[in-house]
Amino acid sequence: MVTIDQEQIRLLEKRLRGAGVDRRTFLKIAGAAMAAPAAGTLLAACGGDDDEPVATVPAVADDPTEAPEETVEAEATEPMADATEEPDATEDTGAATEEPDATAPAADATASPSGSGGMDTDQFFLDYGYDNDPSSHDYNANLYCNGASSIWSGLMTYDENFEIVPDWATEWTPNDDGTMWTFNIRPDNTGFSNGDPVTAETFVYSWQRLLTPATAAPYASILYDILNAEEINLEDADPTTLGVRAVDEWTLEVDMVGPRGVFPSIVAYLAAVPSHPPSVEANPDTWTDPNEVDEVVSNGPFRLVAWEHDTVVELEKNENHWNASEIQLERIIQPIIPVEQGMLPYEVGDRDWGIVPGPDLTRVNADPQLSEELVRYVYPGVWFLLPQVTIAPFDQLEVRTAVSHAIDRDRVVEVTNGQGQPMTSMMPPGLFGFFDDEEITSIQPFDPDLAMAALEGTDFEGGQNWPEIVMTLRQEAHNSQIMAEDMAAQLLDNLGMDVQLNVMEPVSFRASLWATELQLVFIRWFYDYPDPNNGYFDMFYSQKETGKRQAWSNAEFDDLTIAGKEETDPEARLEIYRQCETIIQGDRGYVPITYRVSYYLFKPWVMGLPVNQQGNVVPNGNMYLRMFDSVFIEGREV
Repeated sequence: MVTIDQEQIRLLEKRLRGAGVDRRTFLKIAGAAMAAPAAGTLLAACGGDDDEPVATVPAVADDPTEAPEETVEAEATEPMADATEEPDATEDTGAATEEPDATAPAADATASPSGSGGMDTDQFFLDYGYDNDPSSHDYNANLYCNGASSIWSGLMTYDENFEIVPDWATEWTPNDDGTMWTFNIRPDNTGFSNGDPVTAETFVYSWQRLLTPATAAPYASILYDILNAEEINLEDADPTTLGVRAVDEWTLEVDMVGPRGVFPSIVAYLAAVPSHPPSVEANPDTWTDPNEVDEVVSNGPFRLVAWEHDTVVELEKNENHWNASEIQLERIIQPIIPVEQGMLPYEVGDRDWGIVPGPDLTRVNADPQLSEELVRYVYPGVWFLLPQVTIAPFDQLEVRTAVSHAIDRDRVVEVTNGQGQPMTSMMPPGLFGFFDDEEITSIQPFDPDLAMAALEGTDFEGGQNWPEIVMTLRQEAHNSQIMAEDMAAQLLDNLGMDVQLNVMEPVSFRASLWATELQLVFIRWFYDYPDPNNGYFDMFYSQKETGKRQAWSNAEFDDLTIAGKEETDPEARLEIYRQCETIIQGDRGYVPITYRVSYYLFKPWVMGLPVNQQGNVVPNGNMYLRMFDSVFIEGREV
């Protein structure tokens, strides 16, 4: 089956519009084209000008990192290693999802992938699904498996405000000095989909498995705060020495390497979900593939019942889940559709929700129907500049200060067509540790006069005598290059600084970044877990042996990040991170640019969407995973 790409779709629409066909009719034709055995022939039959060649094969992105503006469910987005500046199809979430399969067909949303002959209930949801086939659904072994996250539940999870809330654990308490955490698990449960209980031993086994070198888990480091975890993972120490123990069936105790107030936030992350130990022992490599085993056993709100590779995944409600009585959806269909098809699967009815790519946003806003289905969400991700303090001219605070005042963040947002929001601090809006008060925003405001004044007394006074300046960024989607080009133009206008752009492929970019050999870096950081530790410590702590992204170092800042990691009192932690933000902004260790803003579409029959305290609908992503707990269907068109 041949897949038509987004450019072919636009070409088809243009030609049919020229023939007097309206967009609604076009969508019906295009939907048929997606399933046609010769989509290229359909396009060719439309005719065309000589200067518009007709493609008869799908156009494949030159670089597999050209991922969608967002991938969803956690299966498609971005859990990311080290919070990551790199969540996309190659490793964003560390090493993540596999290259999109440009030949995979769109799933038929009207037919049951399990062969039941059609939808048998109103409470089914056509999920965004996946851009490429999952490698597995085993998040305990591989955070970047790109699988169905809704089939798993951990000890805790995050709500739509990124607050930690109970999942299989109802209570979690530290000892007096924060060096041990105790988790009380729901007693007498039968929470696995086959009726097995979710116990303390479930997590002991699963975390030992995650850290065992043979598992080769790409994000095993997420548990390094547990006693002996790092030694097990890196030095092949005995897994049974891990500082976790089942006091009884429903009580789990975890010894830390030191005080760790941050640990509950880490445990609530997808990387800490368990496996089903008997299934792993019976079929270590295939236990999450329903084509290979009689039953995929999981402990989340949904269970995996079908997986037609490269086509569709099907989930059903897990009636044994602790929250099953509150969940109204009975079935979730997750199609596997190449990103090249853009919004078309949503518009023709193959999805109940979709992502709006930047180029389509103007059209969506102008469409009387689609504009009513549009929602805006400030995604937990940030873009900022890293001036390398060991490379001239950014070894001078005056130059870093000038740059920080020379960039109009509102203008940067404007060039992205509103797919950003001016950044004020490392933590995005709605997350613990977000600061936007005058004490913080007055440090690096846009002010061209201040920018030029900062250069007085330097070799660059008056915007003169600049050496070669190169801003490096990673090749990707998400508007990075558009923003970088605008910032370069602003630096030329406001400082006389002629900035050249260096766009690098992801692997080379990361190697150069970690070598701290790049003069000026434009980088994104998408949060793994909603805690300032994932920003200030994971990104900027200067004493780590590997994974440093910048040469900037400040001993007081480093000490504060350790204190923030250890402190168990939330108010005290907040004050610590305010000090971190003040120090790093004052020294221009980074220059804040924008928060990421994403736009989604939801069909009008999708009810119960979670809304955060900012009034934004919060879809499933790499942190929040429980949208389907509240969503239900009412009035679906048939």
